[in-house]
Order: sequence, then structure tokens, then C-alpha cells
Amino acid sequence: MIYNVAQLLKAPVGTTQLVELDPSDELELGDDSVGLAGPLSGRLRLRRTNQGILADGPVEANVALTCVRCLEPFTMPLSFMLEEQFYPTIDVNTGISLPETDDELIFPIDQNHQLDLREAIRQNLLLALPMQPLCKETCAGLCPQCGKNLNEGSCHCQPPMDERLSVLADLLKGAESSDQSQR
Repeated sequence: MIYNVAQLLKAPVGTTQLVELDPSDELELGDDSVGLAGPLSGRLRLRRTNQGILADGPVEANVALTCVRCLEPFTMPLSFMLEEQFYPTIDVNTGISLPETDDELIFPIDQNHQLDLREAIRQNLLLALPMQPLCKETCAGLCPQCGKNLNEGSCHCQPPMDERLSVLADLLKGAESSDQSQR
């Protein structure tokens, strides 16, 4: 995911270069609750702009997540559009250092004119993750009493009675017993 863009930086504004993400490249997400379940794939366009290089294109990956309802691990396909601007740190023609910027949102092109897509892809992948990952939309979750995965079948737990409603339960029992005595 590292590309030499020296020739592209020397080219006129609007010049493009297509790059294919290498499936053998590894990407660390830095989050224990999520991981890659396979290689990244994508075809990106690197376009020369008047300030640097714009990298854009679709990226796809299979991500290993944990369901928030049943706590089971599952794999989910994920795709997102990458669109990030990269700025050079060294002038490609003169070799002079360019002024540093305090903007943390800027992705640098290093002193060897190497454009590293890993951090931009990592950040965009984490933003594309669902806030509440579910193994399936109809996931039944866990029983709050015994902890059984309700996707595997129902449990035999009785739902807990709210003490505030016990008076109503007594009234219902009284109404049922009077109905049975009248029959």
C-alpha cells in the first residue's frame, strides 16, 4: 500500500495513475474488537492536484466482528469509497523541505516521495464499520436470565416479574379464579 509518486508529482495537474491494492499487504486496525478476515481489495486512482495527490476509489474487505446481541463472532463484507488528499513534504524538483502544517487531517507524502495508503484506509475502514454490528437483522440475542443464545432455540426461563406490577398480577389471578368458579 506504499507507492512511489515522484513521477506523478512532476506531472501536470490532472494526470492520473491507477493502482491496485496488493492482497498480500497487511493492515493493522489497532482495535481489539475488529479485525480483517481476509485481504483488502480495491482499485484506486491517484490524481495530481495543484496541492499534492488525491487518492480515490472503492475499497473492499471482509471484517471479523462480534455481534452486540448474541456476542458471537461473525464476518461481514464491507466496502467504502476512499477519497483522501496527500501532500508532499519535499519538493520533488528541488529537494527542498516544504513548510510543515499543523493540520492533523493531512496525509503526508514522505521525503522519498512514497505515498502510504495504510493510515488513510485504516481510518476510513473504521468509520465505515456499523455502530451496532449484528450477525443478522433478526438476531434474538441472549436470554437475560440464563445467558443462552436465543438464536439456537428458546430457553425455559420465566421472565422476571416487576414488583411494581405484582398488585396487577394478583388482580388477574383473582379475576381468573372467579371466572372458573362461575363455570
